[in-house]
Amino acid sequence: MSEIKPVVMTPDEKAREYAQSIAPAVSEKDGPLLHATKDMRRLATPWSVAIARASLLNNNEIPTGIVLDPACGSGTQLAAICTTLERPGIGVELSGSVAPMAAINIDNCGKWDGKKWSTSSRVLWGDGTNAKDVIETFTTQTSIDQQIAILHVDPARPNDAQKHTLDEMEPRLDVLLSAWAPFLKNGAALILDLSPRLSNKQREQVDQIVSEIWGDIMTTWQWMTQGRGRIDRLSLWVGTAACSQPNRLVRLSKSGEIHHLEGKNKTSQVSDDVVEIGEFLSIIDPCLIASGLAESWKEIATSGKSRWNTITGRRPILITSEPILLSYNELSIQKETYDMAHSFVQIKGEVVAHISTLDFESLSEITQIATKLGLSSLKIRCTVDPTIQPKLQSALDREMRQSCAENSTNLGFITEASNGYVICKEMGRDPA
Repeated sequence: MSEIKPVVMTPDEKAREYAQSIAPAVSEKDGPLLHATKDMRRLATPWSVAIARASLLNNNEIPTGIVLDPACGSGTQLAAICTTLERPGIGVELSGSVAPMAAINIDNCGKWDGKKWSTSSRVLWGDGTNAKDVIETFTTQTSIDQQIAILHVDPARPNDAQKHTLDEMEPRLDVLLSAWAPFLKNGAALILDLSPRLSNKQREQVDQIVSEIWGDIMTTWQWMTQGRGRIDRLSLWVGTAACSQPNRLVRLSKSGEIHHLEGKNKTSQVSDDVVEIGEFLSIIDPCLIASGLAESWKEIATSGKSRWNTITGRRPILITSEPILLSYNELSIQKETYDMAHSFVQIKGEVVAHISTLDFESLSEITQIATKLGLSSLKIRCTVDPTIQPKLQSALDREMRQSCAENSTNLGFITEASNGYVICKEMGRDPA
């Protein structure tokens, strides 16, 4: 394929008819119209996520130049970067059926944005590792003779990256980066999107590829989560795309708010101390553990003594002597930092009782304990067989409705601890 010259895709009426016939354009709220087949949508970055990620780039630190995506797919992330930074872009797509849609998407984004960057942007059908011919074709078409200032790449990869090698990415990361290195401007920004299931060993291999090409260049591993306790995206930000710290965890809320935590990788240790009544228990987003930033977060969110009760599974548990996340004024931090820290808390409360078992036979006893403590409801926040959990929760809800006082409004939850189960009186977010 590298011997075949890249072809510029023109977003004309014929191309639009083709795109509309196989993948009618749709848009997110307040976003541009984008074409993508069902399979493409499964892999493509949603516009809201693409824009959020692009906003993390510091336009003042990145040198002038072009945005390049040599494996652009639908072109969504490329368009988001071009839109955010108002720079022309080059997209290269190997699939002859996808490339025309990418060209139309770039054009649609430019019209939606109302800026001039799209008039100088091009999508090429061809091999993304054929750097010389791609640049020559772009320069001939646009008369723009600039180096690449921002490179974004999201190579195709096996679904289960932990059971495959980096060599199975298409295009191969080492081949792709080596091909484009001579065309990157000094001080360029790179974003390498990778599988969120990438192992530590594979991350080290990616680091090695980058260092072999660019030497001692600044890098930041970035984990992105949209909630639900999982990492949605893992990427390596290089050069002027990197922040001052080696790790960054980004939380993107449903409302579009972006919170991010930066720091160095630190290993969290679990304590064997018994969880006592009167202590405070918080269930934390497991993404903090996955990113190695749990200790950095803990330094911001806690005062007094604290210890990890568990750091595995979907519900890492932090035990503290004082309630976490007091108002940001009392914590002497900025509200933005307070909001960031709070975004990684699933639920928090005061430990008010111990229970030995959680099953249908013990619900009456649990309800009596909760009622005496003035709780109006109990939510199960621990590992239960998924075929049983809904029925168990429904039965617990019925018991609580029948037993609790009518004027009681205190919420509670049940979770696991190192010494069995505990009932906690839920604490809401402190007023900021």
